[in-house]
Amino acid sequence: MLGEAMDASTASFQVGYESPTQFSREYSRLFGAPPLRDIARLRGLSLAGLEAAL
Repeated sequence: MLGEAMDASTASFQVGYESPTQFSREYSRLFGAPPLRDIARLRGLSLAGLEAAL
């Protein structure tokens, strides 16, 4: 998602999930943060800054 500027919805379908909600929940469980917050952290942005960049 980070390298291709992909949102969680698109990524969820590309890896085989039928529901972006299920993907986000399982991502959070595995990595400790929801995808959007995790990407913001990796990019060094606040969540508001990431949403504005999209």
